[in-house]
Amino acid sequence: MHEYIHYVHEISTVIGNFGLGLDICLKSIFSNYFDIDLSSSLHLGINLKDSTQFEIFCKIYATKEVINGTIAQGEKLLRVKNIRYKQESAYAPNETSFQEIKINVPLITLEAYEDGKFSDKDYAFGKFFIYEGLAYELDRIINKQLKSLPTIEDEFKGTEYTVLRNIANLIIPKVDTYPFLVIASLSLSYVDCGTMFIDMLQQLKKSIDEGYTIESILAKLKNGVSRMLFSKLDDFNDAQDEIVEIFKKRKQLHKAFNVITQQAKNAYLAKCENPSFEVDLIFAGDYAKLIDVIPLCDYMYVFKDKTEFNRDFLGTASFDDESSQALKVLIGYDHYQKNHELYSTIQVEANRTIKCPFYTCCNLQLRLDHANICSSKPWRIFEISSKTDKQYCWYGQAVGEFKGHSEI
Repeated sequence: MHEYIHYVHEISTVIGNFGLGLDICLKSIFSNYFDIDLSSSLHLGINLKDSTQFEIFCKIYATKEVINGTIAQGEKLLRVKNIRYKQESAYAPNETSFQEIKINVPLITLEAYEDGKFSDKDYAFGKFFIYEGLAYELDRIINKQLKSLPTIEDEFKGTEYTVLRNIANLIIPKVDTYPFLVIASLSLSYVDCGTMFIDMLQQLKKSIDEGYTIESILAKLKNGVSRMLFSKLDDFNDAQDEIVEIFKKRKQLHKAFNVITQQAKNAYLAKCENPSFEVDLIFAGDYAKLIDVIPLCDYMYVFKDKTEFNRDFLGTASFDDESSQALKVLIGYDHYQKNHELYSTIQVEANRTIKCPFYTCCNLQLRLDHANICSSKPWRIFEISSKTDKQYCWYGQAVGEFKGHSEI
């Protein structure tokens, strides 16, 4: 359930949709630097001398860092010792330009344990810690319900998964899980989600101290977020339609984004009606109803056999075959761009080997015949198909959609 909860937040929240918009902008820049040979998968790398494109690239990455906050690297994260704020610049797409917005980013000082040593380290608190905290806590609650456990297992205490809980306990000692998870869910309705999480917790503490019940305070916070989300519903839906329009000449991506944006519209409306619906359903024991609101994304069962050909099972529970196929192409499309970033194909291939995301579940003869390509530079499989039978796998189709082929 952990990864599904991430998907729920990516598809239903303001912060998740904001990230999608930034990724689409990055792919737009990426698509400007391909080899003009239509049978080639070669990416030329972003031209650093093109100041306009490079400036946009830098603004997007700066924004992603501000929004996501620090990504923990596996160190033990113990108690929260202090919270302060640092103002950062982020940039929001605004028609043909980017609008600067100032965001107060919480810097949390954590006692960390790494390489046998304790030290105090500062972490920017943003989307990463909120996503991981929500997914971990909700997954544990579902596990308790499914197995009828007397207590909730806490096997990853002292990791990135429990930073959210630790911050909540710093502000409201011994706070119950439900209130801080509701507030975490509400905070994802704002670009400055880290600051909003802390602000709303402080509002909760102040109101409790003044004699108000937790239930009444949470109801008031939910109502305020609900009104805000409803006020932006038309803008949100228009933004989804614009995404579909961007890909109207890319056959598979157009199908994929039709699916994703309709899911986003439905999920955003559910957030308007109850901006912490996923938390409420899970705490009520109705977690199975989540898939009625946000159908399961495609999934993979991963096995441990050493033989990797057609080893794993990739399935769909929610989509028709055409939509599911198109979504696989989108995965390849995203993988291709993110494994190049600034760099050219020649630079990437000289420094890294990268497996196709479908390497262990693919059953195609193409995968058997060209395992060396699929396991190290999967974009090159496009060239094999382009120069032979024109039968393209999901990854080959993804490269073709970047190149602008109308029919693959």
